[in-house]
Amino acid sequence: MTERAAEEGIRVDGAVGAPTLIPSARRVRPEVAVAALATVIFAVTAPLMMTVPDLGSSTMPSWTGFVVIAAFAFAFAELAVFHFEFRTEAISFSLSEVPIAFSVVFLAPGPALGARLVGSAIALIIARRPPLYKLWFNLTVFSIEIAVAFHLFRAMLGVWGDGSTAIVVAAIIAIGVTTTFGSILVSIAIAMFEGDVIARIADELRSATWLYMVNATLGGMALTLALVSPLLAGLAVIPMIALWYVIQTYGEIGQRLRDLNAIHGFAGRIGQSLNLEEIAESAVSEAARLFRSEAAALVVFDVGGLPLTQTFGAYGRTLPTSADDPGWGALIEADGPQIVARRHAVDVGIKPAHVAPGALVAPVRDETGPLGVLVIAERLGAALRYDEGDVARMQNITEQLASALRKGLLHRRIEHEARHDSLTGLPNRSAFERHVAAVAQDRPEGGLLFVVMLDLDRFKEVNDTLGHHAGDELLVEFSRRISSQLAPGDVLARLAGDEFALLAHRADTTEMLDLARSCVDQAGQPVTLDGLEIVVTASVGMAVLGPDDRTSGAPMRRADIAMYNAKSQRSGIEVYRNEIDRRTPARLSMLGDLRTAIERDELDVHYQPKLDLATGTVIGAEALVRWTHAIRGVVQPIDFVRVAEDTGLIKRLTDLLLARGIGALRHFHDLGHPLGLSVNLSTHDLLDTKLPERVESYLNANGVDPGKLTMEITESSLLIDAPRSRSTIDGLHDIGVRMSIDDFGTGYSSLSYLRRLPVSELKIDQSFIANLLIDEQDEVIVRSTIDLGHNLGLEVVAEGVESNEVLVRLREFGCDVAQGFCISRPLEARHFMTWLNTTMHPSRRQDPSDPEAWNDLPAGPPNSTANAETVVPPQGLEP
Repeated sequence: MTERAAEEGIRVDGAVGAPTLIPSARRVRPEVAVAALATVIFAVTAPLMMTVPDLGSSTMPSWTGFVVIAAFAFAFAELAVFHFEFRTEAISFSLSEVPIAFSVVFLAPGPALGARLVGSAIALIIARRPPLYKLWFNLTVFSIEIAVAFHLFRAMLGVWGDGSTAIVVAAIIAIGVTTTFGSILVSIAIAMFEGDVIARIADELRSATWLYMVNATLGGMALTLALVSPLLAGLAVIPMIALWYVIQTYGEIGQRLRDLNAIHGFAGRIGQSLNLEEIAESAVSEAARLFRSEAAALVVFDVGGLPLTQTFGAYGRTLPTSADDPGWGALIEADGPQIVARRHAVDVGIKPAHVAPGALVAPVRDETGPLGVLVIAERLGAALRYDEGDVARMQNITEQLASALRKGLLHRRIEHEARHDSLTGLPNRSAFERHVAAVAQDRPEGGLLFVVMLDLDRFKEVNDTLGHHAGDELLVEFSRRISSQLAPGDVLARLAGDEFALLAHRADTTEMLDLARSCVDQAGQPVTLDGLEIVVTASVGMAVLGPDDRTSGAPMRRADIAMYNAKSQRSGIEVYRNEIDRRTPARLSMLGDLRTAIERDELDVHYQPKLDLATGTVIGAEALVRWTHAIRGVVQPIDFVRVAEDTGLIKRLTDLLLARGIGALRHFHDLGHPLGLSVNLSTHDLLDTKLPERVESYLNANGVDPGKLTMEITESSLLIDAPRSRSTIDGLHDIGVRMSIDDFGTGYSSLSYLRRLPVSELKIDQSFIANLLIDEQDEVIVRSTIDLGHNLGLEVVAEGVESNEVLVRLREFGCDVAQGFCISRPLEARHFMTWLNTTMHPSRRQDPSDPEAWNDLPAGPPNSTANAETVVPPQGLEP
């Protein structure tokens, strides 16, 4: 007959199919169902046996000890069973049909049932040690097979008579039907674990019915010889055993070929990907399938810089945590796979609780050392224990797995290096951008999702002073400190140089700003490099991801703008606002218009007079560029000057201002106004080493004394690339141009640095002048600044003077020069000339009240380089 081992299957989840343990609550239910089915079968068998015709007699007489021989025959049939294993099922082929054929003929139903149960039970318990529910199920199936066989056999004899031919044919049919019926019951039991009962029964009838009939025919042939003579029946045993040996050998060879093909296909199945996770999960699934095991796991060690040990699959017990795990050292260092029984766990150096009963443990290694450990346990099918054949097969697949794992590890390391910074180990720009885009697509509910840009201030000085190795140490320490402030889910990355980025999620703006402050505080803590304790601050820019942000580009750009604004304003922390964005489409449009305005000479230069407070004389003017656009109207200088600075147009804008201003200054001098002229320089101008040469060419072309030209620079510009800025300042001083510090009091320049600069003038920022009369602190600052400037031998200028009262107070403080709306607003050159000729403040040698001097004045001063005859730009330069 055939029987199937009703075992739990491996449930496959996901695309790769990693096996997982079925929860114990669900594993009990099919076992109970099988036991219940066995009880039902027993309940049906009892009355079925009681209703067999002629219950107390046998069809043919036999000797007294035949029942014992039958029991031994049933036991031998179970011991000589051949198991054909397919997937998680085990089909057992035996010659139990032969003793069944003899039992229905030569024994009464009761002794036949006893021989079947006793002989089979002894063989099953000794050879297979099945669980109690399975033993109970098999015995009840054997019982109902005997009962059905007797009913069918005697029913057919009642029709055909009890001749030898009728006995043999009835026995063959009865045995073939009952073994098929028993196999259907086993299929139902298996379906209680794996489902789809109809398909299983159909598959059983289609694939194995022929074998049942072959075995039943063999029993009929032996029975035929026995009916002729008992000696002939003994002779039939020899060819029957030989035939069974051939079938069993053929089946075993076929099984080996199937296993060999499966093993050879193992490398192809796990080698279809270079992804380590896919390789490992596929290996676990395939190993569980090949060895018909329910529990399987692969531990991949930290090899060659991988971040951590990873486990794939389910095992349900303790697994090694690293290649040098002391609890698994003996198995990891073993030459090959080992079958580890719990009682022998101590012998191999591991704790018994770590190993499932009869687990198969195999180290996965190559020439470099152990890559991992493959563990399988809880074998399914007929054989519940692993054998030496399984060890050999495991050795084969681990050798193939080692090659695939090494490729996966190498691919993962290359991918890791491509997406991570080698110095800090943090994700790099490309990895961070991918992460931001992924989170933006599937963002958390509620709260604020935002990007933070962090940049170290004065990092270049650390590199230049202490060397790049010290700079690297600083970057590593900075990344460690910022990482300590992160919450679960936050991602910190190093983009380039000293620029870092952070993606975080917080409940509200308060928590977002708290994170930024903690980052700034951590960055500002002292750090020791090469024995020196230094402090390096950080600038932080933040941008919240809006509902329309689905990629990383826009939020990172906004955070970057905020960070640079924090750096330029020295505010430490800035949150993105539209007004600080110099790279909007509107500003891009303004760039095109500004370029056109410069090329077409559409910009104007206005002049604001500067008044000597001691004498009341106008001693000079500040040249200020103005732009009135045909569509935009009046464009504020703060807007278009920033666009010029950001795009490189500032050089052309400064040249235009110098050419117009110096040309107008020549004209003022020719009209008897010995004024000086002040021109503002931007930070970018100070980085232009060719600026002194161009300024000198403009002065020479117009015949203007260099001492009449003052170049105004801001405090903050002095600290950007100080050596290069100082070189430009020295070049301007060498040609005789005066230098002035504009917006004094708003920057961070040190007095010692100012003292060493060739500066002749300080301009007090208008923010202090505006509240001079109502804010005592501002009054103290203005008075102190005037005293400081005089002590340094500098002329002090107050800008933003808007009332006579402030003008009087500045004169009382000893301020040298003032400019502001109180004196005059910035005027076009023509209007400025009119103002000079009508103001109460003298500014020239000619007497304004002399009409003849007025008649000698030309039509007006030039307001464009095209009409200014006295402006002769240097060759090769555009004004």
